[in-house]
Amino acid sequence: MRRALSTFVACVVMSAQAAWANPQVDQLVDAMGMPALVDIFAIEGQEAGVTLDQGLLNGQGGTVFAEMVRQLYDPARLQQELRAGMADALDPDAAAQALLFFESELGARIVDLEIQARRTLMDSALESAAKSAPSAQGDAVSKLLTVRDLVERNSDTSMQARIAFVDGMAAVTGPQDTPDFDAQRDAVRTETESWLRGYYALAQSPLSADDIAIYTAFWETDVGQAVDAAVFEAFGASYTTLSFALGQAVGRLLPQNEL
Repeated sequence: MRRALSTFVACVVMSAQAAWANPQVDQLVDAMGMPALVDIFAIEGQEAGVTLDQGLLNGQGGTVFAEMVRQLYDPARLQQELRAGMADALDPDAAAQALLFFESELGARIVDLEIQARRTLMDSALESAAKSAPSAQGDAVSKLLTVRDLVERNSDTSMQARIAFVDGMAAVTGPQDTPDFDAQRDAVRTETESWLRGYYALAQSPLSADDIAIYTAFWETDVGQAVDAAVFEAFGASYTTLSFALGQAVGRLLPQNEL
């Protein structure tokens, strides 16, 4: 069992090393603060692995499952995969134009504020406070969410990850009763919108109205839309692959599949 899991993880890890990032896209990934955001995602993913172990494996996943989760959520691997995905999805000229904003004083400040806000929301109590803050309902936040279609895009990514996880389990255990994903969609969308509103309200709180207007206007440009599309394509593909792998790992270690 340990050897099979180790071999599987090695295949997933090596698949992320197959592509080379374009230098301009690579520079944009750094300017947008993605490495720091991936680090946070990795921490939360490893914490979620503990929850999966307790909830689905009766706490019996042990070091085998913990190591599987650690390797899948390895920040270096995730960053490399994201860079490769962005390089495939984004034209270098668009990346170069986007850098003009993200390497500007305002762009760099906004990225820093968003990273700070993301770290703050790792605390569940502060996350709840941010969601309930009156500013989370602000017009500026609403406009940004609409311009970037963030609620739908993030909800789609979350649903795709859920489906991939169940598919990964089924690939090991055989066909199972599948959840009613359509019934989950509204709840996922509501939770996603609540989180996004709290996050952007917190991140934008130190900014002036003009600063926020300039930031939103960037995302309305052809370049901004191209960057957003590339980010969601690259992250969505990475997250779906990761979720399928997690499902496979859980399926292999379910008590009823132990020999």
